[in-house]
Amino acid sequence: MILKFIFKRKKSGSNKKFEKKIDIKSWMNLTKEERLEIDIKDKNELMKKKKALLKSIRAEYIKIKKQE
Repeated sequence: MILKFIFKRKKSGSNKKFEKKIDIKSWMNLTKEERLEIDIKDKNELMKKKKALLKSIRAEYIKIKKQE
């Protein structure tokens, strides 16, 4: 199923650092406009992922209904 593929986690080492991790000191050193810009980019990426997930879920439901 597509859903299993989406939710499958990588089992790599926990030593791997997150690329998007921003420490609080550097975050507070940014201007308000820069923080808002970063926040908007993160929200847009999250919304794209959510929309893709919803689209795949709807496609799975359509397949299930057609089989019945």
